[in-house]
This record gives sequence, structure tokens and C-alpha cells, in this order.
Amino acid sequence: MHPNIYIIAGIIIGLLFAEFTGISPGGVIVPGYLALYFNRPAELAMTLAASLLVFFLIKLLSPFFFLFGRRRYALCLLLGLFLKLLLELLYGFIFIGDQLLPSSILYIQLAGALIPGIIANDFYKQGLRKTLLASASASALVFILLRGAELVFT
Repeated sequence: MHPNIYIIAGIIIGLLFAEFTGISPGGVIVPGYLALYFNRPAELAMTLAASLLVFFLIKLLSPFFFLFGRRRYALCLLLGLFLKLLLELLYGFIFIGDQLLPSSILYIQLAGALIPGIIANDFYKQGLRKTLLASASASALVFILLRGAELVFT
């Protein structure tokens, strides 16, 4: 199924999820993007790790800067994007002993360029557990519905 279908379904389900539960699943576009990566758990794990890192960086910076609202959100997005770029820069290399050598063995990317920052911002606003459970639930629902539709209609 085309990736845009996942994004559209994710927006609809993410919006409905937030409306009915009052908990944001990491932003309305997050469930669709995460559902696209359900068959690639390493990339989901890297996206979660990047989101957590952005969240903790924001928590570290908050006492020193006036971070709230749009400023915090923009910084979350920028830090998430920076981590994605850094990962892509380092992707072709692997440490063996104390040497950094070229490698094409492993290619892991993050789910979307802005997704870690969006999730991190919701971590900050509503807490880790609520956001993780909401993101996982809404993303799983998108994945199950679209995979089911794919099986029925193909």
C-alpha cells in the first residue's frame, strides 16, 4: 500500500484517538509514520531512542533557556532533525576495536525527519508513559487496519 495512505490513515486515527482519549499519540502525523515502520523494529527503536534523547536534552536545557510553547517545539524539531542527520552521516561506518571503518552491513534510519522531535515535545507536555502508550496504540491500529484492508482488497 502506498505510504501516503498510511499517513492519511494515521492523521485520521491520531486525531480521533486524541479527541476520544484526550491524549495525543505524539502528534497527529506520528501514528501513520510509525505504522510504516512496524516491519522494521530496529528503526522504530532508533526513533524512540532519538525521541528520548531529544526529550532529555530539552529537560537539560530548560533551566538555562526560556523554553516553552513554540520555542520548545521548534527546538525539539531541530534537535530531532540534527540527530537524524548525524545518524545518516555515521550510517556508513562501524567501530571495530578503536577504528572507525566503512560498512554497508547495517542501515538504520529514523521514522521521518521530524517524528522524534514531535514525539519528544509530547513527552514533555503529557509525560513519557502516556505518550508512549498512545503512540503505540494508535500506530498499531493504523497498521492493523491497513494491513487488513490490504489483505481483503488484494
